[in-house]
Amino acid sequence: MRYGKLAVLLNSLALAGCISTQITPQLSSNSSEKAMAVKSKVSFVTALSFSPDGSKLITGGVNSVVRVWDIAKASESMKIDTRDFNASYGVTDIVYAPDGKTAAISARTGLMSGDVTKLFELENGRELRTINGAFGGLVSFSQNGKYLVGLENTIGFFSTESSFTTKLADVQSGNVVREFKGYRSGAVSPDGNRIVLTADYLTPGDNNNDMTMLDLGSGREIWRRKIGPVNAVAYSPDGKLVLAACSDATMAMPYATIQVFIKVLDAATGNLIREVGRHAVKTGFSDQMQFLVYDLTFSPDGRLFMSSDMKGNYNLWNVSSGELVRNIKRPDEHIIFDISSSSTSFSPNGKLVAIASAASVRLYDVGSGDEVAALIAFDDGEWLITTPNGYYSSSEKGDQYLDVSIGGKPYSTAQLRESFFRPDLVKVALSGGSLGDFRKLQDIKQPPSVAIVDTPGSVAQDQVTVSLQVKDQGGGIGDVRLYRNGTAVVFEKTRNLQPVSTADGGSLLRYNVSLEPGRNTIRAVAFNADNSMQSVDANIEVQANFASREPALHAVVVGIKDYTNPRLALTYPVADARLFAATLENRGKGLFSSVHVQSLLLPEETTNTAIVAALRRAQKEVHPEDLFVFYVASHGTVDDGQYFLITSNVGSTSLAHLKQDALSQDVLKELISNIPASKKLVVLDTCNAGKMGDALQVAMMTRGMSDDTAMKVLSRAVGSTVLSASTSMQEALEGYKDHGLFTWVVVQGLNGAADSDRDGYVKTLELADYVDNQVPELADRMFHHKQFPIVSPSGQGFPLTRTKQ
Repeated sequence: MRYGKLAVLLNSLALAGCISTQITPQLSSNSSEKAMAVKSKVSFVTALSFSPDGSKLITGGVNSVVRVWDIAKASESMKIDTRDFNASYGVTDIVYAPDGKTAAISARTGLMSGDVTKLFELENGRELRTINGAFGGLVSFSQNGKYLVGLENTIGFFSTESSFTTKLADVQSGNVVREFKGYRSGAVSPDGNRIVLTADYLTPGDNNNDMTMLDLGSGREIWRRKIGPVNAVAYSPDGKLVLAACSDATMAMPYATIQVFIKVLDAATGNLIREVGRHAVKTGFSDQMQFLVYDLTFSPDGRLFMSSDMKGNYNLWNVSSGELVRNIKRPDEHIIFDISSSSTSFSPNGKLVAIASAASVRLYDVGSGDEVAALIAFDDGEWLITTPNGYYSSSEKGDQYLDVSIGGKPYSTAQLRESFFRPDLVKVALSGGSLGDFRKLQDIKQPPSVAIVDTPGSVAQDQVTVSLQVKDQGGGIGDVRLYRNGTAVVFEKTRNLQPVSTADGGSLLRYNVSLEPGRNTIRAVAFNADNSMQSVDANIEVQANFASREPALHAVVVGIKDYTNPRLALTYPVADARLFAATLENRGKGLFSSVHVQSLLLPEETTNTAIVAALRRAQKEVHPEDLFVFYVASHGTVDDGQYFLITSNVGSTSLAHLKQDALSQDVLKELISNIPASKKLVVLDTCNAGKMGDALQVAMMTRGMSDDTAMKVLSRAVGSTVLSASTSMQEALEGYKDHGLFTWVVVQGLNGAADSDRDGYVKTLELADYVDNQVPELADRMFHHKQFPIVSPSGQGFPLTRTKQ
């Protein structure tokens, strides 16, 4: 159950309509020398709530957009825009219903008044109903989910006259069943039988300092206590205690001295048990409200509670002793009037607490007080989740707003993406796990500098020699990559090269790069010695003046059914590979000048050595204008941060043997990158490690990169579209029409089902969208178990098959 907080936030939202509400998030870092920062302003965050199972966090702000964050997936999963129902003056509160399926969203329809609250189904974003009448402000559910407490409020800036009415609504009907005029906040007891109310202390009268407990069924007053101005109230999870955030002000114009304290009351009698945290604040008359406690939230087990004010002070208290456990201060985000919404929510297991940090939502470890992650929503729809040690997850373009500095020198996020774009590690952090053993941003050494020199801007043939001047900047020299028109065409380990030394202490590396007719944009990067950070791009355009050739299709198709270890045997990979190969041969006619499909199906053809040899042959046979396709049906897993393709020669599935016998992500990246085609498609129908024994399950979420992350990194590294059957945490379903379900859907897409614009051609983005939509739907319908493919389009978009002859 979410507990009440004072509706002074409404004034903040009204104020937000008059001034800029754009602020810049400040990211935490474990190093003063190396840091990440956000370079875009975002809108003020006003409300947040954890779902009852802890898998989701819902947030909202003054831009009127509600966002649902999937904590388990480290991503944003849904948006709801309150402007769609004419509530364009900001979100005042959000709260999950106890069933975890719905949420109440309270928003403002006018600058000085106008409250509306709607219930939404969060699986699909569907609106369920509106609470009737003026109902909003700060809302909370009763623990049984039957009632919703809300507020009707009209208040001005320069008047002490106010109008507060606390209301109780029936959730099923949306009708208000009780009204409590003159009361500005309330909380329903966990058993749903009582409600505690705080009077509006700004309204003159005998009751303006009262706190009252009522029986919800009869309306009978159980107790009433005159305890002074109360700004927030909370019920303990066991229903035995009530917290009241109190204040007492002494005016000596133009200053005010405010006594701020919290009273712990016996819920049955209203008697005072103890007073907590009394302190005095001397402040200006106009800003005294910023120092008052406006939010009280119990931890799920009731042992702790958190209090917060609009200055960003979040204090964690021990309930039984009244002692301060720790203070959490939100980052200084250069906010107008230095105020934030004082909104908090504990995760159900009590390990994390979320706070509204003005420009972002911050998650803290309750036990240590350390920041775990920052969730940032941009007004253009992009999003970003960062951890203090530099790892992040983001929407497709969300990391464009990140700035990185090392030793005061700026770097782009692209230079660190392969090391620090780790949604899988962000998931670990969000689940309460430690990232202490992983590389941190401050551990990164500077990459080399790279320049393209002595390379012609125009040639008459289909190749050019690109000369790179690479100079160590203190971090050594690792891999070198060259991209042509966005697709990797050179992937080289510098330790295998014999560079020419230059007079300035650098190295000169030369590469023969195949060209396409016309303009070729060549981009070169080099990594530091441990390949954790890449250099700034070096670019050149080369005009190739030779006659164009008709493109051909080249494919290496692998199906591995039998392995050295018989326990790894699969049923459908060979049939899947044959179906895929036949589809390319049939649908490639008329689109390509020739179709060359090499099928590797027998055990002796599908060893590590045999597959490497086939890909090296492709490096020699494929031309820049061709399409290259790599398909494999087999086992695949991720261990120790590496994706491994399990080849037929694999016997033991220990990590040591996988590194020796299987095909690693690094080897695949190098082999595929060095194939000179600008158009590449990689399809991995690699089934779940569940059939492969416990050894392949080693630390999937605590030590290594997830399949999803591995595929995205692979896609970006080689500039190819990568389609992968299933993450390692799912069962890759088999047995649909005598084929694996994933391959069956891919083939149907290539045969024309993915041709969304009906132009007679299936293109990469069309196939990616089709697979992404159809695989989960078909798996759920046929097997009652969703399988989510990993779809990572990158590089050039291009047609794959022709569906109309």
